[in-house]
Formats: sequence, structure tokens, C-alpha cells
Amino acid sequence: MGDWAYIKGVFIATWSGLKHLFRPRMTLRYPEQKLDLEGPGYQFDAKKGVGLPGFKGRHILYFEKCTGCQLCAIACDGVAVAIDMQKVQKGKVQNKKDIWPAVDYGRCVFCGLCVDPETEVATNPGIKPIREIVVGEHILTHSGEYKPVTRIWEFAYTGVLYEIKVMGKPNPLICTADHKILAVRRPVSTRLDGRLLRKIGPTEMTLPQNLKVGDYLLTPIPKKTVDQEIVRIEFNGRYETKRLALRTEPTLFRLIGYYLSEGSTDLRGRSVTFSFGSDERSLIDDASSLLAGYFSKKPVVAVLHQHATNVRLGSSLALKFFSQFGRGAPNKILPDWVFFASREKQTQLVKGLFLGDGCVVNQKRQKYLNITTVSKVLANQVQLVLARMGVVSTIAKEMPVGKLPCYRINIFGRWAIKLAQMLEFPFEYSPSKSTDKFLMTSDYVFSPIERIGAQNVNGRTVMDVTVEGDHTFVGNGVVQHNCVDACPFDALFMTNEYELSSYDKMSLKYTPDMLAVPPKLEGKKYKVEFDTEKGVVKHG
Repeated sequence: MGDWAYIKGVFIATWSGLKHLFRPRMTLRYPEQKLDLEGPGYQFDAKKGVGLPGFKGRHILYFEKCTGCQLCAIACDGVAVAIDMQKVQKGKVQNKKDIWPAVDYGRCVFCGLCVDPETEVATNPGIKPIREIVVGEHILTHSGEYKPVTRIWEFAYTGVLYEIKVMGKPNPLICTADHKILAVRRPVSTRLDGRLLRKIGPTEMTLPQNLKVGDYLLTPIPKKTVDQEIVRIEFNGRYETKRLALRTEPTLFRLIGYYLSEGSTDLRGRSVTFSFGSDERSLIDDASSLLAGYFSKKPVVAVLHQHATNVRLGSSLALKFFSQFGRGAPNKILPDWVFFASREKQTQLVKGLFLGDGCVVNQKRQKYLNITTVSKVLANQVQLVLARMGVVSTIAKEMPVGKLPCYRINIFGRWAIKLAQMLEFPFEYSPSKSTDKFLMTSDYVFSPIERIGAQNVNGRTVMDVTVEGDHTFVGNGVVQHNCVDACPFDALFMTNEYELSSYDKMSLKYTPDMLAVPPKLEGKKYKVEFDTEKGVVKHG
């Protein structure tokens, strides 16, 4: 048997050699030939600034910018411990210590600090899935300011994926294990009840595995205020161009609130219609008066049946004005000049919205205010507007069978009392103590974690963005870190324009000098093409 096994092995090896004798060579004559991979996982779209899943890239070091502050090494210390500072005499004025970063790619995880592609990012203003964000778009950061996106990252991630549900946010945050989140880790009381203390600090960027149920995650309050006194409307008719200039008074904002809750547009009839309950006489009169005052035309009030009354204004200018707030209930939005308006104006906006689509909810143990909409963007915008007014609110998402998703903006406890006073709305409610679970400062809303889950994934697509002048963004309502570019001076940053395979390198440890050297692209390239439809690889 031993002799037969030997003969069989020789035959198989000989046959394998003969079989490949007339086939294309599978190996490279390195370094004369370089590997040039084509296809998914190894492409970089320079126009969009996107590296496709699997494309890792490398770091670039600029000696002229590096100050030796060691922030890159500190940021990496909590992730992969792949960066260490080395002393190299360069004689640069800005780096008196002459210490520069070096990267060990045997440790580097290429910062898988990413989130699920469906994560909804706060844009300027509104929300949008991170997969739809483009370079140059402004998004909300931890400072409450909107800053432009400079780069988009997309990777294939294998490891632990965390799901963190925050109280008051409709969707959980899904992120990788290395993705840091701005949080306050609440200490446990020394009393026997072991409750968590209500603290607003210290705030810190925290890994998901270091968080617990009850810890606060932070939502920034937008700071920008736009004081636009006049809004101009222009409509090109068949025979003439109509123009109108409206003063952006608080009463106009109340009318906008009525439209967001009860309004609709008719393109054919060039009209705007507000639908109220027949018993809402005060709202019908107020909306009619405001429409007549701003558009110089008296609307038609029509009683449809016992429970419904329409206020209709036939005006092309009114149609053009209200169309900027969205056509159709799911598409209602707030444009910039309304979203960033002063508190006085936004108070009237919320008042019109509440009177149209709001109610008081009475329960056995509590009483609270509610505003309901089917527009996901509007619900998130109103939550931020309320925060600008100093009021904490929650969003609960409901999925009625056969109907559109519904978003309920709820205001509880002391926040409901405060809002009712601002809206001059009767709300008799005197809780014995503050029972809500939220905190607020002038900069942030502090929301507790409801639950934390984790699962192992393999090759899951995850995304991240880089923001100009900041390393944070707001996704699914909470502040999170973008550690891809940890250097505040852009001296050391990760780029996916070059692959490690483009470099002549004997080891995985790159010194500062190696990080600063561009890749050598001369020489032959050995192409490997991936055919995703057939599932084969073509060498040539």
C-alpha cells in the first residue's frame, strides 16, 4: 500500500504540472510586476471620494504639518495600539521635540469606526441615511454647528456589531466595536437602592462595550440663528410674473404651523387648502384671517360635513409659498430660514403645529403633550426646534397596518408644563416631583440608554464620514466620533487613494520616513479582474 500511495502521489503531481503548463502564469515576477486588482473591494472612486468595501488604503504623513502632539497615538491607543511616536531629527520649527508617528500595519485595524449604512445623519437641515451623504454636504456636529463632509468611507466589517437603543429616539444606533460615542457614564449611588445618579459630566468619547443601560448619550442643540425679515415669492404666470414679499412675523410662522399640520396644495387648481374639524372654530377663523392678511385675498370656507371644514385659498403665490414646506403629508419639512429662526418665531410655529396636529394625553399616572406627523424628517426637525426652545421631547415610531409610518412627538413632565406656558395653552398638571429621565443644558440634551445588544457579523458593509474642522457627527440622534482622521493639523491621515500593495516594503512596520514617501507606480502591473456575475477570477 505504501508503494501504491507513493506512485499515486507522483502521478497527481505530474498531471497537475502538465495541466498548468499551457495556462497563463499565476505568479508574479516581483518586483518587476505589480499586482493591480480590479473589481469590487479594490476600487477607489476619486470623483466621489469613496473607497469601496475591502479597500483599506494607508496613512500619509506630512512633516511640515506635524507638531508631535501625539493625539494620533492617543486616539489609536484605545483602538489598536498601532501608532507609536519615534524620534527623528528633521529640524522642523513646529515640532521642537522631533517626534513623529510610525504605524504598525500588523496591528492597524484601519479604524473600523463605522455605523450601519441606514444610520440617519442630521443634515442642514433634515435627516438623510449616511449612504446618501455626499462630499460637501453640511451635517450637524457635537458643537451644534453644521460643517461640510470632506470624505466618505465604506468598508466591509467583520467583528462585533453593537445595537444601542436610546430613549426618545425612534431608531437604535448600530455601530462597530471601535466606534466611539459621546456619553456620560453615570455613577451608581452609594445608597442601597443602587440607582444611577443624574450627572451631566464628565462627557467622554466612549466605546460601546464600556456603556451600560442608563448612561446618557448626547444630542447637540443647533446654535445657528437666521434673522430673515423678508421672504420673497415669485410666480411666472401665463401672462405676467407675480411677486410678493412677506414679513417673517411670528404670526406668519403660526400659519406655517397650520400648513404643516393641516395643509395641502392643489397644483391644478393653484390653491392651498387647510382641513380642520368643524368644532375648531377658532383655528378656522385664525387661519382665514392670516391667509387674507398675507395674500390679500379672502379664502373660501366650506363645511364638508358635520365633522370637517376646509379653508381654501386660490392663489398661485400662496401655492408657491407653501410648496417649500413640502407637498403631501409624508414630505412636510422645514426650510433653513424657518428651522434656524428665532425662539419667538419658532414658538408660534410650534403653536400652529400643536393646535393643528397636537393633543393632551391623559393617563392615570401622568399627563403629557403630543404632536403627530407622518413625516419622518419633520418629526426630527421639530424635536431639534423644541430643544432650541429649551424643551426636551421624544419620538415614538408606530407602524399602523396598511398605513404610513407615524411619528409621535411626546413632551413629558416639566417640559410639557414649560411648553404649555410658552404656547399660552391651558395645561393643568402639577406632578409631585420631576419624573422624566432626561437632562438638558444650553448645549446638549442628555438621553438615557434603554438597551444594548451585540452580534457577530462577517463582511457587513459599514460607513463613516470625515467632517471639516471636526471629528464628530450626529447619527440617529446622538453624537459620535469620527476617528479616521484623528490629527487636528491634517499631518497624519488615512487615505484610500493608495493601497499598501503599491509600496515596496519588507515589513508591516512603517517608520515616519516611510509614511511620507509616495508609492512607486512604475513597472508592469499584473491585472486580476473579478467577475461578480459569474463568480470567477480572470488573470492576465
